[in-house]
Amino acid sequence: MLENEMEESRSGTIKISEVSYDALRAFVNYLYTAEAWLDEQRACEKYQVKHLKGFYKKFLVSKLNWDNSLMTYVFAHQHGAKLVLDAALCLITDNMDKLTKKEEYMELVGKDPRLVMEIYEAYLSKQVSTAVLKDISIKS
Repeated sequence: MLENEMEESRSGTIKISEVSYDALRAFVNYLYTAEAWLDEQRACEKYQVKHLKGFYKKFLVSKLNWDNSLMTYVFAHQHGAKLVLDAALCLITDNMDKLTKKEEYMELVGKDPRLVMEIYEAYLSKQVSTAVLKDISIKS
C-alpha cells in the first residue's frame, strides 16, 4: 500500500475507518505480540487473520448464555462462524419455551424470518431425535 502510487504512499498516512480505536489497538497489539485482548465487543470486529478469528470464535462460545444466544446466533450466521452458530443454536433450542418472550426474537421475526425458520427446524429435528431415542430405550 505504501510502495505504489496510491494516496497512502504520497501522504504517508493510512486511513482506517469502520473500526474502533480500541479494536484497532488490540489488533496491532496482536500483530506485534501474538497476545489477543478479548472482550465481547472486540470479538465482533472483522479481522481477516485466521488464527485471531479462531480465538474470537472460542471466546464468543465461552461467553454464550441465554441472554445473548439469539444475537450471537444472528452474528454467527452473518459471519459464517459455524462453531459459534452451532453452540448458540443448541442453547436456543434447549430453551425454546422462553424464546418468544424475548424482544430480540420479535425483532428477528420482522428482520429475518428465514433465521427464525432455521431455529424452528433445528428445534423440531432435536425433538424428533429425542423421541426416537426414547422409543429405542423403551423397546430395549
